[in-house]
Amino acid sequence: MAFLYIVLYNLLYMKYIFITILFASVFVLSGCIDSSSSANGGVLKSEDEGRTFVPYNVIDEEHSLARYDILSLAIDPSNNDIVYAGTKLQDMFISENGAQSWTRMQTALTSIASIVVNPFNTQTLYVGGLHEGRGIVIKSVDAGQTWERVYIEPQDGTNITAMVTSPVDGNMVYIGTSGGTIARTLDGGATWENLYHAKDNKPVSDLRIDAGDTHTLYALIHQIDVVKSRDDGITFESIKAMEREDDAKDKIYDGKLYSMAVSPAVSGVIVVGTDKGIFRSDDYGYTWNPVDVIASTIGIPIHAIEISPHNANQLVYVAAKAVYTSVGGSWSITDTASNRSVSVIMHDPIDANVVYLGLIKIK
Repeated sequence: MAFLYIVLYNLLYMKYIFITILFASVFVLSGCIDSSSSANGGVLKSEDEGRTFVPYNVIDEEHSLARYDILSLAIDPSNNDIVYAGTKLQDMFISENGAQSWTRMQTALTSIASIVVNPFNTQTLYVGGLHEGRGIVIKSVDAGQTWERVYIEPQDGTNITAMVTSPVDGNMVYIGTSGGTIARTLDGGATWENLYHAKDNKPVSDLRIDAGDTHTLYALIHQIDVVKSRDDGITFESIKAMEREDDAKDKIYDGKLYSMAVSPAVSGVIVVGTDKGIFRSDDYGYTWNPVDVIASTIGIPIHAIEISPHNANQLVYVAAKAVYTSVGGSWSITDTASNRSVSVIMHDPIDANVVYLGLIKIK
């Protein structure tokens, strides 16, 4: 009988050890692989021109970029393995292997909505975000090893929402703010000049420079207009209100404006995403025509749109949680498999097959 008690005791003890080890293993693994809905953000990458996307979010064995909201993306134009991602709450990250893995960069910023790489010296970076609640631009000349502040907003709450550098002069940088200001530096951030202020302090959502006429700057004023400068930002005109001949007066975009893209390769090509579809101009915004999109996306605000730098007729846009990529005269449609929305689309300037998406949680 005593022997039987010993056997039963050992069996129960071994069962206890097994359950304990199993529970501990699950607990440890749960810290490394978070399958909850809070961890399905980060960066997605396509290697087939936007037809399918896969998460690329590894930081290390215990951390993932999938937990973070991505507000901005940038790529080194001379080395497409180097990718930058700006987050809402957790600083900025760099990948040096095409998003296979990520490393945190210490910028002390949050809400990083804009990242620019100097095309003539890719060690030089400009990053816009919030520092202790105030919008600032910081600059690095050593690929992010050290930073200096080159611009600061006077009051809390205003962020740097858009930024672009001239394709012919890496020291000429334009910024747009959530308070409606457009400013420019001609000397790499040493000094700045005011260029434009939007009516009712509407945010400047995006800034783009024309591919061929590099004196032409487009600014998306959130929901209401696109304004254009043809003299490096000295003067601006409303595209919506510009004078048109009678046969062109009705050829204008419709709806509230949520996104904008300018062809990086073909001069004069600009598209806007609205809540009534997508509209395209091939003549610097003078006339516009609706893009033949999937009808069910009309009525949904198009918050992200981009033109391939390799083909001015290839668009990628997002409606709600579906991603649409133009293929000839039709559309390839895929899902992000995430409960987050797409905040930014970025094409690889070297590899036409590669497209990146940044995801953000929308309340």
